[in-house]
Amino acid sequence: MRCYLSIFAVFLAMTSPLAYADLEDRLNSRWRGAWVIVNGELYSNCDSTYTDNRVSGDLIRGNGRVAMPTGELAKVRRIDVKRRRVDVFLDLKENVLIEYQEGPFTLYREASCRIELLVDTAGRRTKNLTVDNIEAQFTRLFERYARLAEVEHSPNWNRRARQAYPEDYEQTLAEYHVWQAEKHNRLVEQRIDDAIEQASQLLVTVSQDKNFGAGLGYGLAAMKENIGGDCDRLLASNPGTYEKSYDAPNPTWANGYETGQHLGYYVELTRRLRGCFMPPVN
Repeated sequence: MRCYLSIFAVFLAMTSPLAYADLEDRLNSRWRGAWVIVNGELYSNCDSTYTDNRVSGDLIRGNGRVAMPTGELAKVRRIDVKRRRVDVFLDLKENVLIEYQEGPFTLYREASCRIELLVDTAGRRTKNLTVDNIEAQFTRLFERYARLAEVEHSPNWNRRARQAYPEDYEQTLAEYHVWQAEKHNRLVEQRIDDAIEQASQLLVTVSQDKNFGAGLGYGLAAMKENIGGDCDRLLASNPGTYEKSYDAPNPTWANGYETGQHLGYYVELTRRLRGCFMPPVN
């Protein structure tokens, strides 16, 4: 008897994923690519990810930073069937403007919004449900259309449009680019001044010892060969960014090699950063 029960348990474990996959395939064949009007408020972070919105009965709850009014138009990207819920991935048709602050400027970026509706099946296992059962829940949640043109006449579509940029936003952007260039150039100038100061301090520590001098030469050459990258990387760098290890023959040589690398870094940094100034913005 135990043997039969074990076989039955193994059979159930093997067939359950197949049941989920079959239901998922059938739902996707009917819904993927469809346009839907959503009956309920939605919440999205409007970034590159799908923001969870939990659906229980007629209630939709979410923690996204942007709230969308009921009647939002979206395209069904795909449907995933879980054990006790069905996840519907939606790409909203209309973008939004996200406000953010940089320095003294209020700026905006256009962003697309994505939603993952976690549709609760009222405690029932999806393996015991049919496509008709799931779609009965979808009927309360969605108004489905095969083509975008068909949506135009629906009274349930909220017709939300992306917010307009402020009237003087082009002037704001022009002033922002000037501010950005000036800020960047001040940073470049500060890094050059600091590099010159650091190099001057290192020169004071240079020893006349033969071993130190040999290591110093190797360190200078190694750093000149290793340092590189664009202006952003140079500005964010320090000597350790480009340091290269070397098996030193003695501690004095090693000290010279380390000093050479650091000195070489500041000399090369000064030279390369002179090409990182941004031209004045008109």
